[in-house]
Amino acid sequence: MKGPEGDALDSFTVSQISDENKMRSNSGFPVQNDEEELIYDFQAFVTQLRDPRADPVLRYTRSFLNNFTTKRDMWTCEEQQKLVDDFKVFVYDKLTLYEPFKSLDSAKLKNAQEGIEKLIMGKLYNQCFSPCVEQRFQGKIDPSHHQDLKRDEKLRLRREEYAFIDPGLLEIPNSLTHRLHKFTRLSGKELSRINEYKAPRDKMVCVLNACRVLFGFLKHSGLENGGADAFIPVLVYTVLKSDVRSLISNLNYIERFRYSEFLHGESAYYLSSTQGAADFVANLGRESLHITDEAAFQAQYAKHQEYVKNERAGASGNADASAAKTNTVATSTPAPASTPAPSEYIRRPLDEATSAILSKVSELFASTTQASEAPDEQSDSKTQLPQPDEDADTTALAQELQEQENHRVLEELHVMFPDMDQELIQDVCEAKKYRIGVCVDVLLTLSS
Repeated sequence: MKGPEGDALDSFTVSQISDENKMRSNSGFPVQNDEEELIYDFQAFVTQLRDPRADPVLRYTRSFLNNFTTKRDMWTCEEQQKLVDDFKVFVYDKLTLYEPFKSLDSAKLKNAQEGIEKLIMGKLYNQCFSPCVEQRFQGKIDPSHHQDLKRDEKLRLRREEYAFIDPGLLEIPNSLTHRLHKFTRLSGKELSRINEYKAPRDKMVCVLNACRVLFGFLKHSGLENGGADAFIPVLVYTVLKSDVRSLISNLNYIERFRYSEFLHGESAYYLSSTQGAADFVANLGRESLHITDEAAFQAQYAKHQEYVKNERAGASGNADASAAKTNTVATSTPAPASTPAPSEYIRRPLDEATSAILSKVSELFASTTQASEAPDEQSDSKTQLPQPDEDADTTALAQELQEQENHRVLEELHVMFPDMDQELIQDVCEAKKYRIGVCVDVLLTLSS
């Protein structure tokens, strides 16, 4: 059997995923560590970075990004990972030498480290996330990025092929089936939001939220002690029934570019579990399923394949008609001089605020010295700072988008718990800072 990075798995079963994860946790589940999900404030980091005393850190960062993007047109995936890792180790050490970072307590220093990672990966996302690399270089990409894309497509096709299967075929207990769809739907929606963010941490939080929803469901269904044996089949079912674009590329991006010291405990467990579940679905075959009636299964399979065939034919026909209409319009309407190609992978809700903040960081980069060499402690370069009213506008945008995100979580939970007092749901959300996985766990406890 090849590992998760291999082209194929000969006989990859749900129990094998569970066994691998049991090695990482004796109980089958990691203990939740709230430190892993401390609310971090990127804007606070940017404010610190704009302090004239932080100019050396700013210039180190600018130099790294400039070298990464200009020294070579395309780095290999392995080179990208090493360059980013080495810079983080270097610059995190420098944070302890310069104010205002030097005087921060451990929590605020970690916030600054998170800010550095979010900043640099926001700038490098189009060169490091495999689907964006493909769009940028039109197929001329290194083997690792190419392998991500192949595995994404393989996962998509297997999901399409086996979308009809029921929980019993994955040996999910019958006792779960009456509420399973509700929780796997919510978990899948949280996981699908992974494409809305650029930062590895933000993507990781989507994975955490998705997995915590499922864990809360199992915990309050009396299967918490079943550990990975209970969790993995439900996670596999969630991945199978969801429609998360480029899931494997996203998971590999997190693994490559999330700082290793931040990827431990609960985060590492749920990331490896989701990678295992995605690989299982990508290599799904009837030998991996618990089939008790071969004839009935074959009939279901054949019926579903006919449905898939008809859906593809319909989609192809619609695409041809759309293309013909576009060509007709094109012959009668002058094309604009330049139309930027939209990217599917740049959507982001809260990252809109981050984008506004990053634009101010770009102003900082532009106003620092153009020299590419590393700064020294005696640097006296001056930084042009945005005006206070610009800061206020950015803060207001961030607050507005955060309120929209909180409202989204509240609405999801109202749907999940329609018989529960809405004020109680809101109180729980406020107490748990709208972390949907944790909120589900608490609300299940209150409803039981």
